[in-house]
Amino acid sequence: MDLAAASGLWPRAAALLGRQALELAMSRLWERTAPGLERATSRCQLLCVGTLLDDRGLGGRVQAAWNELSASCHHRAYALPPTVSEVQRALETVWELAVEVERLRGRMRPA
Repeated sequence: MDLAAASGLWPRAAALLGRQALELAMSRLWERTAPGLERATSRCQLLCVGTLLDDRGLGGRVQAAWNELSASCHHRAYALPPTVSEVQRALETVWELAVEVERLRGRMRPA
């Protein structure tokens, strides 16, 4: 496959990896704060992030990032691939979530 033909695949691949990283960060959050929450729907989990981190703003950004990344993962004939800035903005939120989860995990005693 030539690079021109593959150019639309890279943003989708980055979005997929970003969404997986976001879901892993949430899973690590549930391990310490709410074991069992990983069995809830994604929507329910996303609604709980801000409360469990005591940061509603971050929770809202995480939900928006998950929605953006999820939509970007799907190839639709009528939709353009995500732009670099869209994916980058979502990935910055994923990174912010991961940092906050690890900070919280560091403050808590091992389970």
